[in-house]
Amino acid sequence: MRRGLRLLTTQRGGLRLYQWLWLLFCVVAALAVVAPRTLSQPLVYQTSAEVRFDTTRYAGLYDAAGNPSPDFQVALRDASDALRQRLLAERNVRFGAPNYRIAYVPQAPGVVQVQGFGATSAEAQTLANAAADELVRQVQAAGGREVLRNLLGWELVAALQGEAPANRFQTHLRAIIEQSAYPMNRAIEPVAVRMDVASLTTDERDDLTRSLESRYDLWTFEVNTRNAALDASCNTASITTTGRREAALAACAATAPTVAAELELRDQAIASRQSIQDALRYLLDTHDTIFMPEQPGPAFRVAADVPAAPVPRQIAPLLLLAVVAGLVFGTISVAVDRSAGVMDKLRDLWQYRALISNLVLRDLRARYKGSTLGYLWTQLAPLLLMLVFMFVFSLLLPTSIALFPVFLIVGLLPWNYCAEAITSGTRSIIDNANLIKKVYFPREVLPLASVFSSLLNLLLSLPMMFLVMALTQWLALGRLNFAWTFAYLPVLLIIQTLFLVGMTFFLSAFAVFVRDTVHLVGIVIQFWFFLTPVFYSLDLIGGSLARVVRWLNPMASIIEFYREILYGNTVAIGQIPTPAPPALDSMLRVLVTVLLILAAGYWFFQRQSAQFGEEL
Repeated sequence: MRRGLRLLTTQRGGLRLYQWLWLLFCVVAALAVVAPRTLSQPLVYQTSAEVRFDTTRYAGLYDAAGNPSPDFQVALRDASDALRQRLLAERNVRFGAPNYRIAYVPQAPGVVQVQGFGATSAEAQTLANAAADELVRQVQAAGGREVLRNLLGWELVAALQGEAPANRFQTHLRAIIEQSAYPMNRAIEPVAVRMDVASLTTDERDDLTRSLESRYDLWTFEVNTRNAALDASCNTASITTTGRREAALAACAATAPTVAAELELRDQAIASRQSIQDALRYLLDTHDTIFMPEQPGPAFRVAADVPAAPVPRQIAPLLLLAVVAGLVFGTISVAVDRSAGVMDKLRDLWQYRALISNLVLRDLRARYKGSTLGYLWTQLAPLLLMLVFMFVFSLLLPTSIALFPVFLIVGLLPWNYCAEAITSGTRSIIDNANLIKKVYFPREVLPLASVFSSLLNLLLSLPMMFLVMALTQWLALGRLNFAWTFAYLPVLLIIQTLFLVGMTFFLSAFAVFVRDTVHLVGIVIQFWFFLTPVFYSLDLIGGSLARVVRWLNPMASIIEFYREILYGNTVAIGQIPTPAPPALDSMLRVLVTVLLILAAGYWFFQRQSAQFGEEL
């Protein structure tokens, strides 16, 4: 640190004009990145409800050490999913937004704090109470599953002994067994002791009802998801009449085996849901097992208060932190410039800008030379490649990701840019050996020209990407889902370009001495492709593995940034993704990684460039 300050204050006199301008630019750039996300923070109110339950009665929710069990995590997830589905049924698509979300925060065993965030105080209170109600339902459902398992076990024995159902509920239980309408984590086992719903306690009947309600919601979610997938495959979303839609789906299934299989699974889900509904209706009508989560009992909800004031947005501290970060980065870069003469090297490269431009245009002309469609391939190539992936993931390996063409193309184009730049950049020195031997010019020009050529190809492909996005959103949603976050696109292009320049500096120099590198790079890129979330989401992996991929693979984070600003959060079919700015801490982490790669790659290139002539 002291050496850096000494470089700023003593070496070569005071700061030059361009260095002052660079410091100013760093501050302005930091504010430009941070200010939109900070200033666009919505007003958020927060309040908390509480769910309390008897850990002795619902012992399966905790392990022997008192830690939450997998069943507890399932209850939290199912509660959140059930609330989301109820809101979607009400045409409310905001759930998950910063100012309309929930959070379950386990406290002591048997106590869970349920936080609700809303745009108004009343909305936050309503959301917290609704989320708490759903969790109470799922806790009771966890106990009710064991009750149902025993009832089904006895009913299995009775059916095998040839006994006729004694009442309608037993008939419904046998239908559930026949259709496997209630999947269990353990197989149903015969029970020797006769059991009947009339012999259950009131609390047991309540838990049993909640378990059926929970399973009914899960079947409804599956039916809706499969209907959305069928509509996407058969273009039946616009048909509002049930009879006509089913006829169109049947005709579509007759010519497409994957659609036929999806339709059969949907019909099975509908039949299973009906069996659950029949048993549920019997309990509600006969035993009056109405859901009352606010009533004290084995599991109940403590209502949330109305928040008095919104959550502080901390705008001034965040903007001040951005200014400090910009100054720190600018100071370090000026110190590096004064010690290593970075600006002098950039000035040399600027004098050869015409050569870089000519090399970029030469590469572009050579790429499409003799082609009938010519530069039109910049639009067609990404479209055709996307259609190949669409064929694979729509027919052979169906995916449940909403607006999948948009999800795919916003990750595919940046990846193609990466693969092309790395492949051509690695060969850039070797392929221009004659030029290096005959003419003096900064050797950095060659890998830079390869990266800029791939960047130009990406920029020419962007119109097709936006067209695909617009058509997909219009057909699926009836409107465009574009957002102001598209303004982050130039920032991400700069970050990715710096990363690729650093990589090509290193690989192009290394390939001069180890020629096998040019062949190995193609294989590594194929492997790298599967480690990068181009056609899948890291959210599907989750946990520590996804964190490792993000930290060790900068392209994984960069692809996610593109997806966040252009597509949004990854959601299932039937939901609407919401574009948002990338997290600032993630962008800072990636930027630091990129700059380190750029510095290391350029250092290696500079050390080896003097020997290029001899090796070539």
